[in-house]
This record gives sequence, structure tokens and C-alpha cells, in this order.
Amino acid sequence: MSHPIFTAPSPAAQKLELLRELFPQAIETAPDGSVRVNAAAIQQALDPVNPEGIRVEEDGYELRWVGKREAYHTAFVPPQKILKPLHADSQDWDTTGNLLIKGDNLDALRLLRQSYFGKVKLIYIDPPYNTQNDTFIYRDDFSAKQNEVLKQLGYSADNIDYIKNIYGARTHSGWLSFMYPRLLLAKDLLREDGVIFISIDDNEQAQLKLLCDEVFGQENFVAEIVWEGANKNDARQVGTVHEYVLVYAQNRSELPREWSLKKEGAEPVFAEVKRLKKLHGSDFETISKELAGWFRAMKAKPSFALRRFRYVDERGAYKEDDPTAPGGRKFDLINPQNNQVLPLRKNRGWGFDQTEFNRLVDEGRVSFITDSSVMIRRYLHETDTITPPSVHYQPARSASERLTRMMNGNVFEFPKDETVLNKFVEMATDPNDANCIVLDFFAGSGTTAHAVMLQNALDSGCRRFILVQIPQTIDPKKQKEAHSFVTDTLGRPEATIFEITAERIRRAGAKLQADRKTDLATDPTHLDTGFRVFELTDDPDALILQKPLAEATQADLVKLQTTIATPQPEQLPRILYNLLLAEGLPLSTRIEAVQAEQHPQALYRAADVLIILQAVDTEDLRQALTQLKAAGTPVQHLSVYAPWVQDNNFLLGLKTLLETLGLSEDKLRLRG
Repeated sequence: MSHPIFTAPSPAAQKLELLRELFPQAIETAPDGSVRVNAAAIQQALDPVNPEGIRVEEDGYELRWVGKREAYHTAFVPPQKILKPLHADSQDWDTTGNLLIKGDNLDALRLLRQSYFGKVKLIYIDPPYNTQNDTFIYRDDFSAKQNEVLKQLGYSADNIDYIKNIYGARTHSGWLSFMYPRLLLAKDLLREDGVIFISIDDNEQAQLKLLCDEVFGQENFVAEIVWEGANKNDARQVGTVHEYVLVYAQNRSELPREWSLKKEGAEPVFAEVKRLKKLHGSDFETISKELAGWFRAMKAKPSFALRRFRYVDERGAYKEDDPTAPGGRKFDLINPQNNQVLPLRKNRGWGFDQTEFNRLVDEGRVSFITDSSVMIRRYLHETDTITPPSVHYQPARSASERLTRMMNGNVFEFPKDETVLNKFVEMATDPNDANCIVLDFFAGSGTTAHAVMLQNALDSGCRRFILVQIPQTIDPKKQKEAHSFVTDTLGRPEATIFEITAERIRRAGAKLQADRKTDLATDPTHLDTGFRVFELTDDPDALILQKPLAEATQADLVKLQTTIATPQPEQLPRILYNLLLAEGLPLSTRIEAVQAEQHPQALYRAADVLIILQAVDTEDLRQALTQLKAAGTPVQHLSVYAPWVQDNNFLLGLKTLLETLGLSEDKLRLRG
């Protein structure tokens, strides 16, 4: 019944216990507690008759670097931070479902794992690219305790020194050790149908692809999107004008067969086709060539997905699609123009029968590339949605220009484009999914939050966002305008990127709310542009407990008793919101006080959990539970904050009360 506030077995421990359960003969535990896994025993257990038929490889193809074991271990150490709610910096605290967390994203991911394990639909991140312009502000400081951990992981003294030096260095090993634990935790947060989009450039694209293959599985690779429009200004032999977005699924088989985007911004295309037809008549070859050139000249406008409709015939603008697909109908298809059989590629099938194909040919909707190869014409004016291409154009400067106008100054260099990210959100999420969470733990200027709110405004969606941003200091000399914006315009005592993140979300939300005022009569759907702000801080109670007991004085023990065991009103918000994590509840959950005579700050309800911070009269507690049930909000669990509730008689009374209410004893949890 007694559990620490943050209890989460590491994946390694869970996997070891599963191995022990399935293959007890293969797990050997030495007297010193070390564990050895016997691969030969596993191989024999899998196929006793022919152990050579199933091979358990101890060495094989893998991505390796010095520090990999330490990086894996780093992901799953117990959280070292707690959350501090910042009501004053938040917006619409009581009604919003969005979160903004201030602190190191590794600490944040460890904490989020408590409440959001397997609950995130979409992750988008824009991590450091490991270029000369990047600085690793997330550098880890090694302590004597961490040195001991490295020794326990089997590293030599030379390797320990190397690992300590690669953090913050622009090396592949350092960058991989930085990304590996964060991606492992990100995978734990994804839903079974979740996806992750990761922006990257040539510096680490190859390493990231291999790392993601290992973390998410090669079979869950979805696509590599080429984002054309980057302005590198470092051209040598070849001018690089693109970046990448790697897309992986938690389980690709859980994704829909196709992603699509709504057709929007097509009016300029229709107008240009009309103009070209008037100019060139029925010379559709010339019209198609000029339309393709028009798309290139228009660059980001219209939408990148519309650029695929670059051909024109008498019906209008069209694109050419492959008429076959995996799982399609497998039969001989005859070309009605010459009665020849059209061969079918391996593992593919036709999307229509012979009758439908004959009709498409008669209507001129089939392009015969060769006598044995065909493509189907899909017309823009007949299309409700379009399939997103793997290559699109969106210049970086357009996002910078919009952000500069919104913030009245150049406060952030090279922000990602919210009009592109909102397409990713549209592709990978359902606007009607009430449990849809979008996470970005490299928040930067806050583009992902802007994109989520923008897409919700476009399709009346109910998606929520969680953003994490470290309070990176802004250099007053190198970033004068950004520094002045935070200190002078916002009036903040410390100039950090986090302040820009929060302000961008505020201004983007205000603009979206203003833009949609005229639409409220036809679309009264609530648009959530608020956010709760939490800061990652050291746990003062944990800091007290860090001193070895042998070194503790009587004064230390008195201080411990006063600090931990005595209810203090100023600690109340911190304790309540960290108890949400302990109970696996979202940090957006509303916490409401429950009336109890003589104890105004003793009982709180969060979802179906009653939080008990002080001992109260059992009869008062019974009445409170009865009233909640009558109001249609019954309590299913009792969570007792043990440091402030040390009355054994009260705890025994709770167990008896549970029995009378028909609740089992496991509904009572001690936290602290």
C-alpha cells in the first residue's frame, strides 16, 4: 500500500523480469547480485529439437559508440526534479488542456513518463543539428556518483574520461549520447498509433536514421521528408538548400493506409490554369510546362501538396497516380486500345476491375506511359483531400518574417514554420480525438504550439499540446534585440529563450482568437489558446534526505521533521500537482477542494481520485464521498500524502471506510 511518489520500474528491469519468467534456465544470478543471460539456453529453449534452427546472435549489425550503455542508463534513472506550478505565467489555468514546462527536457520526459506513458499521439522535435552554430546547453555535469555508475556499467577509466568529455562536444558520439535517452523516453510516451517527426540536416541525418531504426524499429520507418527552402549560406561544391524530417511510428500497422491533407489554397491554381488556357488554347503540353514553372515561381504559395497537380488537359489541373497498391485486386487487366495484357508488379494489385478501367480509358482519365504501364489522372477540382508528398518547398525566411511581425522585432533566428507543422498535425491527427496530445520537447520559439492552435482553428479540433523549453540564457551582445525584448518589453529579470516561447504562444493565441471572432456565429467551438506553466525545480525534501544518516545531527533531524512532516500552506500547490503525476493523471487535470469541517485544506478531488493531505474525522470523510457520488463524480481511489498524515488510527479507519463503501483495499494509496 505504501509507494514512493515517483515509482516506475526501468524498462531494463521489466525486460529482465520477463526473461526470467519465460526463460528461467537462462538467467543466472551471482552471489554479488550481478546477472548473466545465457544466450545458448535461450536458443535451446526456443527450439529444443533443432537449436541451430533459431540463432540468438550475440554480435550483429548495430549502431555502436563509446558511452551508449551510459546513455541508455541515463534515460531511466529516477526523476531528480519536481514540478512547480507557475500560475502567474499561465493563461486560462482552470480551463486549458495545454502545458508549457520550463526546464531540461530530459528531466521533463522522465517526469512526464509517470502520467503520459503511451498517451501521446504526435511528437515533433527540432533538436540541435550538431553544427558549428549549435551549443549544447543541455550539457550534463558528472558527479562522483555518476563516476561510480559508469564503473558499474563496465567502463574502463579511459572510457569514463572520454564519456565525460564528449558531453557538450561536437562529436557524433556526444550527439548520439545526447539524443539516445531522449528518444527512448519519447518512444515510451507515444501511443500505439503515435508518430514522431524529427527535423535534422546533413550533419547527423545518417546517425539519426540508424538511431531511430534501433529505438523505434526499421519496420516502423514511415518516411523521410525533404524540406526544401533552407538557406545555409555555406555552399562549397554544392549549395545545400534543404533539410530533412524523419518520420517514425510507434507501430506502423496501427496507422491508416493513407494520410491526407484538405485541399485548400487551390483558387490561385484554378485562376492560373484559366489564364493559361485562354493564352494557349488547347496546347496542353505548353500549358503544363508553364504551370510547372508557375508553381516553382510561387514557391510556398499555394500549399506544397498542390504542386503535384502540375499537368493540364481539357478537364483541368491533374496529377498522375499509380493505379496499383499492396492488397489490391490481382487479375489480368486488358488494355482496351490494343487488347494487350497489362502486367502486374509483384505484391501489387489493381484498384479497379476491367469494366471500371474501360470507362476510365474512354473518358481519357488514363495516361499510357508505355504499352504496358499506365497512370491514372486525379483532377484537383474533383479532389477533397490530397496525399502529402515527401518533398516540399517552404522558405525559412517566410516563417522568420511572420514571427518578427508578431513579436515586433527579430527575437528568434530561423524558427520553424507553423504553416508546415500544422500540415504535419493535420496529417497525423484526428480533430475529433479528445485524447490527442502533441508534444515538442525542443520548443524553441513555440512553433509547435502555434501550429496545434492554428490547426484546431481550421478544423474545430480539440488537440492539446505539451511543450518543454530549457531557460537558455540570451547573450546581450550577440542577441541584442532578443535580450531587449525580454528584459525591456516583457519586463523579465532574466533574459531566456523560455520567455520568448511563452510570449509567442500568448500572441499567436490572441491573434487566432481575434481572427475567428467573425466565425463564432457559424462555429461556436471553443478554441483553447491557454496553457499551464510548470517549472522543473529541485525537491527540497529530497535535498534534505541526501545527507548520509551517519552524518546527520540532531538539528538536521529536527529540520527534517519540521520541513517534511508539518503541513505548510506554501507547499500545497507543489504537493498537489506532483501528486497528479504519482496518480498517473494529466497535469491539465482540475484540482478542486472538497469541504471538510475544521480542515479547509485537507481534501481535494482530481478526476476520480480523492487526495487526503491531513487526517480528518472519518464521518466527515464519509459524507464528502457520499456527496461526490450523488453529484455524479464518484471517487474510485484515495491518495494519502503520508508525510502529513501520520495518524495510524485514521489510516485504519480509512480501510474500514473503504469496506463499507464497497471499495477494495488496493484503492487506498500512500504517497510521499
